[in-house]
Amino acid sequence: MMRRRLLGGVAASLIGLSVVIRMFSQTPGPKAPRQASWELARDAIKDGGPRPGIPDFVNWLTAREIYPCEDTLRKSPAVRDLFDESFHYNPKAAARLCGPLTLAPGAPPMDRALGFWERSNPRLSAIDPPFPSGAQLSAAFWNPVRLPVDPNQGKVVELPVRSGDRTITRRIRITIPEQARAGSAPCGPPKGQGEPATAGVQDVSLDDFFWVRLNRGERYNGASCGDFAVLVAFHLVHKDQGRWLWTTFWWDPESQEFGAGRPRDFQGAGDRPRVWAKYAMDASFDSTGTIFNPWRVEERGSNCAQCHAEVTVYPDRAAAQTISFDSVTAARAHFK
Repeated sequence: MMRRRLLGGVAASLIGLSVVIRMFSQTPGPKAPRQASWELARDAIKDGGPRPGIPDFVNWLTAREIYPCEDTLRKSPAVRDLFDESFHYNPKAAARLCGPLTLAPGAPPMDRALGFWERSNPRLSAIDPPFPSGAQLSAAFWNPVRLPVDPNQGKVVELPVRSGDRTITRRIRITIPEQARAGSAPCGPPKGQGEPATAGVQDVSLDDFFWVRLNRGERYNGASCGDFAVLVAFHLVHKDQGRWLWTTFWWDPESQEFGAGRPRDFQGAGDRPRVWAKYAMDASFDSTGTIFNPWRVEERGSNCAQCHAEVTVYPDRAAAQTISFDSVTAARAHFK
């Protein structure tokens, strides 16, 4: 009888163990960086904010709009500068920027924390608590395209793209489709000169990009009402499960290497929601490898996580100590 009970107990334990093993084997492991980035980006590129057709991440506040923190909640600009290439912070990230530097008694909000930090002994090495999961940052990189007088003209653009760890340049000519030309009537006749077709330069329609037409009063790098701002690249940085996930997108519909794994339903704001699937992407949780910014020469061939980890440190030359904003936000900029 005793032996039968013992065998029964062993059998029950083995059955229980097998169930646990099966449960763990069916539990999904951590997602690869690029898979997680594709999925997190879907919400950020959807329509959001007061201006129809604009992706949510462009409507997030910049640091200049967040600070000073006392009236941040009242800052919801009716007219946004869509072409500001500063970092934009989603509401979770903005709220943390306006929280105390640390949990220490009397710690001020981060926009007034430099003096507090310099007087602290020992000096703190990081913000506490860190940015919460769900905090996001973004930056958009645009290229201005003037509406040409001659409909046969376009704009020649050199597009940096990636192949492996190398940056190569593709030359294209952005042309304006008839329906886009027709929509410029409220702005008056076009004034751009444009460029003719060129041997070895591929013609690409404006509608193969996400683009924004400039309204009255809007200007961007020589473009004005009736002209276009074309999104050529953008960054999305996500705090995901306690780690920062660094992501960069750039226009390259031909890349199989950096288009792999893109969800079939990857679409976003604008009249052509599926055009977002023409952007290639790379991502990393780490500061090794190449996660580049294709539209800033000094950041090509490098890793944006490593770059920001270096720039987000406020050095104390005397004590060789530093303060970092969770390896994301630059102390020099936010301690103004």
